[in-house]
Amino acid sequence: MRMKPGRYVQVCVNLPELPDNRLYDYQIPADWPFVPPAGSRVLVPFAGRRAEAIVWGCQEPTYPEKIKDVLAVLDDTPLLTPDQMSLVDWLAGRYFCRRQDLLGLFLPPGLKARTVKCWRLTGEPDQLTALLNRLSLTPEEHRELREALAGLTEEYTPLPKLPPAFKPYLTQLVADGLLQICWRPQKPAVNFKTVQAYTLAPEFAQTPAGRLTAKQQKVLAFVAEQTAPVGVKEILAATGVTSSVISALCQKGYLTKTALTVARNPFRQPVVPQPVPALNAEQAQAFAQIRAALHQGETAAFLLHGVTGSGKTEVYLQAIAETLKLGKDALFLVPEIALTPQTVERVRARFGETVAVIHSSLSEGERFDQWWKIKNGEVKVVVGARSAVFAPLPNLGLIIIDEEHEFTYKQEEVPRYHAKEVAHELCRRKKGVLVLGSATPSLESVYARETGQLNGLTLTRRVLGRPLPRVQLVDLRQEFKARRFTVLSPALKEEIAKRLQRREQVIILLNRRGFATFVLCRECGQVLKCPACDVALTYHRKPHLLRCHYCNYQTVPPNHCPHCQSHYIRYFGHGTQRLEEELTAEFPHARVARMDLDTTSRKGSHEQIYRQLVRREIDILLGTQMVAKGLDLPNVTLVGIVAADAGLNLPDFRAAERTYQLLTQAAGRAGRGSEAGLVVVQTYNPDHYSIKALVTQEEEGFYRQELAYREAANYPPFTHLVRVLFSGSDRQAVVKAAQKWTSLLQMALTKLALPPAAMEIIGPQPALVEKVNNKYRWHTLLKTKELVLAERLLPRIVQALHRERRQGVRIIIDENPYSVL
Repeated sequence: MRMKPGRYVQVCVNLPELPDNRLYDYQIPADWPFVPPAGSRVLVPFAGRRAEAIVWGCQEPTYPEKIKDVLAVLDDTPLLTPDQMSLVDWLAGRYFCRRQDLLGLFLPPGLKARTVKCWRLTGEPDQLTALLNRLSLTPEEHRELREALAGLTEEYTPLPKLPPAFKPYLTQLVADGLLQICWRPQKPAVNFKTVQAYTLAPEFAQTPAGRLTAKQQKVLAFVAEQTAPVGVKEILAATGVTSSVISALCQKGYLTKTALTVARNPFRQPVVPQPVPALNAEQAQAFAQIRAALHQGETAAFLLHGVTGSGKTEVYLQAIAETLKLGKDALFLVPEIALTPQTVERVRARFGETVAVIHSSLSEGERFDQWWKIKNGEVKVVVGARSAVFAPLPNLGLIIIDEEHEFTYKQEEVPRYHAKEVAHELCRRKKGVLVLGSATPSLESVYARETGQLNGLTLTRRVLGRPLPRVQLVDLRQEFKARRFTVLSPALKEEIAKRLQRREQVIILLNRRGFATFVLCRECGQVLKCPACDVALTYHRKPHLLRCHYCNYQTVPPNHCPHCQSHYIRYFGHGTQRLEEELTAEFPHARVARMDLDTTSRKGSHEQIYRQLVRREIDILLGTQMVAKGLDLPNVTLVGIVAADAGLNLPDFRAAERTYQLLTQAAGRAGRGSEAGLVVVQTYNPDHYSIKALVTQEEEGFYRQELAYREAANYPPFTHLVRVLFSGSDRQAVVKAAQKWTSLLQMALTKLALPPAAMEIIGPQPALVEKVNNKYRWHTLLKTKELVLAERLLPRIVQALHRERRQGVRIIIDENPYSVL
């Protein structure tokens, strides 16, 4: 029998293994008085199991008699708004992925549905007894099953655990209509935190003093003064008693125990208000344009291009203040978790408790609480890394993306979104203002400014008229000729010694982790490689291990070569661990700290290092690219760049741009206080245009030259680059899938009678690192000026490779990848 229209829903089933981006039809049970609204989480039967799904809309199916019932609604109110669902649809089309790939970005953490099997009695007790008597049960089994069923009522209840032998009997009871089964959602893994709290019992509002001890009277008086339940810690701290006093008052009936919901605090420092500095002329001009756009209430996008130390953050903060005056919310994105403590401190100093923070270093519970505070409108400003762009701010008016050039804004796993592009789309939909800021903007942003897609704002001078740091070049070719083979050149050592003598701080950049970058047998020439990846293992002295930086494989270093059994094993190359040892040996009285992925994996480690730097408990900070970004430390007067050209030799069209940005950002850490800064750059390639631009500070010349190279080679920003990656454990299947897919694409383009320039196809060919984590990788690169053409064609061709996908070949489409390695 067909149900009336409106009793059907289309849902997005939240299972990552589903191959396609499609919606599924379900019907609402006849006894439900309501239809779950769009955006609600529900529980549905799917392929023999229960699955979480999101209601996407209502539509009557073609074959309603085959439609299954929704099992349960998981939340009181919808978690997704219609705007968010529309954004999910846009993201799925834009980034060649499925809706279920994106749901985790929009939902609070820890809410993945878990279920428990429940039963209820539907027959008469006499019928149940009669059936049990007919079953082939031993007296002991009859008693055990009878006791288990005795606890069931007309409400759904979990059964006690029974031996597997009882399953056929339960199946028979269900078939005879005496039992019904239901899957009920369990309590989620993460929920609001509650603590034990106490209130004054109503009947004892007037305390008879003679019946209580002095300590009990003190506790009772304190609790009576409170307008809300008060936690145990607060009572003990205020009265100085022990918990036994509270327990005694509860036993006597003077206090009532209750649960108090408390927010987990992700902030380790209290709010310290700071005065608002006056803007200089350039800052005021930039802010005036942003302010005008905010008041117009129309979509606007700016590129704030300011030299390091020019006061971009103060422009951001005043723009946020103006947004809040208009009753709207603001989002402040930073590229690295390492920058979050410093940024949060400055934002909270200005806006107090109206600030939330979201990043992956928070515990799941902290992220859960912060998400709900944002969702409920309890905060007005959100600071976070890439994924914070999906924070559920109800009235978004401003998005700031600091250090907008950083590659960390691009997600390197599915869904492969770019936070800048998502922010553009959000501002378009919300009529908001987007501000991209950087001292070294990406070529895409520079080109967008030149073509009028972004409004340009410029800060050419450091605040308070402070000069940019002087750059000193050390040619390592000359060092080699002089037979000086140490990692630190004499010039850099001399400058470090001077800073230490003056009690100033030093930052050293070496963008390589570990102790030695590869291990070589000097007799047979074999390099020790990862067995799961096509890369050399890196030696880490602490702990004493060889590690793969791709799949995290690790092993103890061998004493003999595993290929020829020679004991002539040697460690080559320098990483941050070796440099740390050399700095400690060269400057034994200096306090040296290292900041890289190995030292910052623990929660709170970024903030701990930052606090030590602020308190001047660190003299020399060395590290990977983390030390080059955003640190504003007035006592740092020297930056040493150990291997400036390390990234220039990568076969990637963005190598020069990345090198220039990294070096310029690192150099910008020096001289932010009253003392002038110096940058010592060690390189084997001093004539490369990216390094020359750093030394001469001819930024415009670098961008002009790099844009010319990109245009000549038809690379972004003059075209869209799409990478189609094929990976799997069977190399032959991967190669075959890559060849077949590319051939199908060429045929589709031929059918459309498009000119060759419409889409340039490069490949298929093995990726530079062909094997990663036991998966072989091939790719095809596409260049096209019409991204719509790729969005229309590519997913359809992927769908055509059913057989190859069943053989375990994964196909990933990545638009404008940051790296093609």
